[in-house]
Amino acid sequence: MSSPTEVPAPGPVKKRPRLSHRAKVILALVIIGIAVVLAFYLPSEGDSNNVTGDPVPATLTVTNLVASITVNRGADYNHVHVTVGNVLQANKFSDDRKRGGNYTIRVSLTVRDDSGQQTPVGIDFSAARLQLADGQLIAPQLVNVSPNILPNQTITGFIDFPVAAPVTLASLTLRLGNSASVPFSS
Repeated sequence: MSSPTEVPAPGPVKKRPRLSHRAKVILALVIIGIAVVLAFYLPSEGDSNNVTGDPVPATLTVTNLVASITVNRGADYNHVHVTVGNVLQANKFSDDRKRGGNYTIRVSLTVRDDSGQQTPVGIDFSAARLQLADGQLIAPQLVNVSPNILPNQTITGFIDFPVAAPVTLASLTLRLGNSASVPFSS
């Protein structure tokens, strides 16, 4: 009879890592690189000077003001009254990040719903056009007017139009769709 031989008990099996140490380091560097690139392209968080973190309204800076005109004329459009307050022409406005031409014409608007309706009115101000003296129509580059007007509400804002060269502001007309227009001169 032969004596039984002892079989060694199986020890813990060493698992082979899925990624080598070098691959892990390369992967970590790629992730950090992507995060750094995204940090440059994402909008900035901005500075906060108050406890709540709300942004403080910035002061508007106008660079090279060419002309200005006070219009105070309006028209009824889509059940609201749109009034053009003043119009400015300058090289640049500090709150305009969408420069489209050498000069920008900023049209300040006051929109009032006094039609007695009980439902909100929606207006697409991006469809507004600025008509030059020669009949050319210019589309807006920046619209800063709420498109939703609640009943008995008054809102203010502006629309920026790009132009290549200075123009005479009194010769312009704001077109709101096909039915309403506001000439800047009497």
